[in-house]
Amino acid sequence: MKQENGILEVDSEINKLLKIFTSRLRKLIIRDFFLLVFICLLNIVFIHGQYSNEIKSHNISSPFQKENTTIRILLPDHFTINKKYKVLYVLPVREQGNKKSGDPLMEIIKDDLHNKYKLICVFPGYTHLPWYADHSVDKTKQDESHFLKTVLPFVDENYPTIRGKEGRLLMGFSKSGWGALTLLLRNPEIFKKAAGWDIGIRMDTNVPADSSFVKAAVSTFGDLENFEKYRVSTLLKKNKDKLGMTSRIFYYNTEGNRAKGGTVIHKLMVELGIPHLYFYERKRKHRWDSGWIPEAINFLVENE
Repeated sequence: MKQENGILEVDSEINKLLKIFTSRLRKLIIRDFFLLVFICLLNIVFIHGQYSNEIKSHNISSPFQKENTTIRILLPDHFTINKKYKVLYVLPVREQGNKKSGDPLMEIIKDDLHNKYKLICVFPGYTHLPWYADHSVDKTKQDESHFLKTVLPFVDENYPTIRGKEGRLLMGFSKSGWGALTLLLRNPEIFKKAAGWDIGIRMDTNVPADSSFVKAAVSTFGDLENFEKYRVSTLLKKNKDKLGMTSRIFYYNTEGNRAKGGTVIHKLMVELGIPHLYFYERKRKHRWDSGWIPEAINFLVENE
């Protein structure tokens, strides 16, 4: 009997231990399960939060501007460093921080264009109203050098881009539309295409006839000799043979103050035999968010 009682006591202790073990094991399993679920959810949030419509900002130093500038970058969803991407350089029409004309990256997000065309979209900052020229006197207004020697290298070194002109596209309006054209015309070996809407062309078509535009040209470029180096009509005549036989320019003209000058430049390109896309439309607001961006980007990436 004593032996049987001893066995029963041992069994009882074993059962107690098993219950304790099972209870603790169950708690551990439940805890680890929820921990695993939490980690998975956190990972999903991190991945999608990192690359889903997130605009990254980089503060950079440049010897060509008055102070540090910011480069804003929009990546496509499902971005991966194992793939090379084309870069759309969206050229600002105002100094950094000034959103009076709207926010082009938000317009691209609204129409999901960065995902549709798998583009890295870059919006570089300037410390003043940029005309995308190197001022002949003011060394803090070296806009072209800032773009070519600071912005482009930074993007290529920090993101998986398609190097060379095949991977670089330009878009702007008003002053930055002028900049898109002059950057392409002065550097056709660096950029593939340029699209400009309601381009600030009046300075080109009114110098030297209008003294107010002559004064503006001197103020903007330093002197008239330097202005000629960036004058759209002059560049078209000088570099027409470097553009090839495919359409690399989209002159998107609209009714208003800049319409007449746009027709003059269009006519000049026809006379020079420069393939291009030209479109004239009824007046719309002179802003990033007036609906013209999708057509411009479509031209830049079509048949690519």
